[in-house]
Amino acid sequence: MNVVLLVVDSLRARALGRRDPGPPRTPFLEQLSGDAVCFRRAYATECWTLPTHMSMFTGQLPSVHGAHFQRMEYAGAHPTIAELLCAEGFHTEVVTRNSLFDGTVPGATRGFQANTRLLGNLGAVASPLGLVLALSKPRLRRLIESSGFFTLVQKQQRDILLTLARMGVPADERVLTHVLERMAELRRRSRPFFLFANLYDVHAPYSPSLRSPLRSFRSFAGWRENLALPWLLPKVSSHAYLRPGFRMAPSGRRILLDRYHRAIELMDAKLAGFYFQARSAGLLDDTLLVVTADHGEAFGEHQLYFHDASVYDTHLRVPLWVHHPGVAPSVVDDVVSTAGLFELFRSVALGTGLRGTLLDAHARAACPVALAEHFHHPDTHGMMPHYAQNLAAAVVGHRKLTLRHEGAEQCNLDADPDETSPEPATIEDFAATCVRAGYPRAAVELAVGHLARGLPTSVAA
Repeated sequence: MNVVLLVVDSLRARALGRRDPGPPRTPFLEQLSGDAVCFRRAYATECWTLPTHMSMFTGQLPSVHGAHFQRMEYAGAHPTIAELLCAEGFHTEVVTRNSLFDGTVPGATRGFQANTRLLGNLGAVASPLGLVLALSKPRLRRLIESSGFFTLVQKQQRDILLTLARMGVPADERVLTHVLERMAELRRRSRPFFLFANLYDVHAPYSPSLRSPLRSFRSFAGWRENLALPWLLPKVSSHAYLRPGFRMAPSGRRILLDRYHRAIELMDAKLAGFYFQARSAGLLDDTLLVVTADHGEAFGEHQLYFHDASVYDTHLRVPLWVHHPGVAPSVVDDVVSTAGLFELFRSVALGTGLRGTLLDAHARAACPVALAEHFHHPDTHGMMPHYAQNLAAAVVGHRKLTLRHEGAEQCNLDADPDETSPEPATIEDFAATCVRAGYPRAAVELAVGHLARGLPTSVAA
């Protein structure tokens, strides 16, 4: 069976759960919940793109695979799903404009035979976007130099500002069209495939229109928002919120969140077009389709923005839909980890059955646990001590324990989904609470083993 993985970069679960103010309208994704297995409590293993993708590709935690802020590469011994399927004769391809998958991060695309990069076309937006870029150029230069989201090779590229501008222009329609065309072509050639697309239009700058990251200049509100962007976006994407004295006006937060919700609505329509074309062409008859996110996004929750320095549910909880032609649609409330996608992909592609995978209801019920870590960016200038630390967390059912230097804290996510009232607790307290709540011992033992290792420090050898 073929596998298609669509990752909507930065799509947080709470935006689809009607918990955000003025939530986005997503009729297709609501419909998809009736056409696929919809996981309502899926967790990423980290709070940003590189480590979470490598967990999906290898099935390992960041402390094992080693691809995170403190070591921007994958050099681990565990084979990636692309390597395994490539060895079995599958066509493996990554399609995106995300710079983390452009070949400059060692090992990030290991096993992918083809790397198709579809940058946005400046075209008609060049003039107004040029105005905004002119205003923000010094800030963008500082962002590129100080941010952990760019590799040394990328920082040294002469055209990095132009590349960054093109990354900000919506292009996921082209990405999804390419995936559809590749699926049809490979079907005609009777070639099995694993296609991975990182969809970037929901990621900052949260493009609010189909062709441009800017609002229309035909209204005063559009002018005001566009001229505010050179100050707003570098603030949130340069880790500035991790430094003393950071302030974000309520109006700035509203602008960013409104843009984010509009980008989600546009993504919903793009995914709808892809899905209905693929289904009507019969391309999903022998294909596992997974739609998920790599992490969430913060807009002031816990004084955080963007995606960094967190193991809060704001960043870890992601939407997840799995469409398998032989599995009936359902809604799943068990806790699962997106690291489990590795085993699902391998089992489905190689035809070894679904036992023990995310689609095995008995396996899910026996171990409703998700483990997460965060490796802080060591070179962020002026970072407050509270953020300059690695983190670990475990979720068992509705209970969550987070390890910090200051101590461990426990949350009942059913009663406190925003994690605003954590209580001090030990690992032993957490385990006892989970047992009293009736959660399976296998899940409790897995969480305790993870937490007992303490704050993550090890990386892949």
